[in-house]
Amino acid sequence: MEYLLILLGTFIGLLFLMQLVFFEITRNKMAKAENVNWYLALDKPYSYNRVGYMLFICFICYLISTPEEIFSVSWFIYFVLFLAMGIVADAVVQYLILVYSKKRCRKEIQEAQLLKNELLEIAQTSFKETGTYDESAPQYDEETVLRKYLQPEDHLAFLSVDNGEFARHFQPLPAATFAVEPYADTKDIEPLFAGTPIKLTTLTPTGKMPFKDGKIDIVMCQNSNYDKLEIDRVLKSGGYFLVNQNGTANLKEFVQLYMPFRMKGSWDAYSCAGTLEGIGLRIVEKFEDYGTIRFHSIPAILNYFKKVSPDVANINKYQVFYLKALKAIKEHHYFEMTTHKFLVVAQKV
Repeated sequence: MEYLLILLGTFIGLLFLMQLVFFEITRNKMAKAENVNWYLALDKPYSYNRVGYMLFICFICYLISTPEEIFSVSWFIYFVLFLAMGIVADAVVQYLILVYSKKRCRKEIQEAQLLKNELLEIAQTSFKETGTYDESAPQYDEETVLRKYLQPEDHLAFLSVDNGEFARHFQPLPAATFAVEPYADTKDIEPLFAGTPIKLTTLTPTGKMPFKDGKIDIVMCQNSNYDKLEIDRVLKSGGYFLVNQNGTANLKEFVQLYMPFRMKGSWDAYSCAGTLEGIGLRIVEKFEDYGTIRFHSIPAILNYFKKVSPDVANINKYQVFYLKALKAIKEHHYFEMTTHKFLVVAQKV
């Protein structure tokens, strides 16, 4: 019995040291990432729910190390003892680590609670408040670039996901102007186009552009996905394809929190141009815009996302992001995000 107690104490000590090292590594990582939500998770009552996990671990370890004949009576007896010791040791270590973590991060936990409470108050009143933000000066203007290539007699098609907002505000419009909205319910937004020369349409049931071959002089893609082969098909010879999209680095401070497994490579003007050259289009010019946007309050962030991505304007759903932003605003008086967009002009030769 004394031997088992010594063995159990040794096992607990080794597990505790391992968990302690792992905790400190994680704590440093979370501190650098300013993950306030992680500190909130430390402030919880103790509960043990790793029996299944330890059963699997102990079974594998015992299977490898035991000298007993497998599945014999003595094998089962020693396995039960081994499993019991493993669960007891793990439960004790989990409790000790929780106690240690609460003491080690007492200040951070208190600050996280205050931030969370403030954020909850903002969530109840934010849409009644106004918030402003500061954007860096744009490096190009897509409307100016489009006018450069557009002639009054051209057939112009906008491909967008903004319910035709960009198309409706662009002036002057040729008589033959089309707005292709791949995802919108055209019946709902059709009244928005009253009094304009724009013909509202969408993709065909098979996902194709709703035009005959060689019908369009200019296709303006405004932040929408596109089928490059379809663009090539509907363009007239000498026609232009303008791609204005967000790049890989756009709002990376949010993306990195919720999409850790991002696509490989970089989506920018050069990579976009490369794909268009691959189908025989000639690149006329390209623009790249890396900028920043600064917010001085949470309502400002909410107002911004209500315009560009309404789903993100949800504090409860994206609490980790908003807690990080609020912490930065408290410490630096602003929260800054990266913006990245590009414009490529390609011609069908």
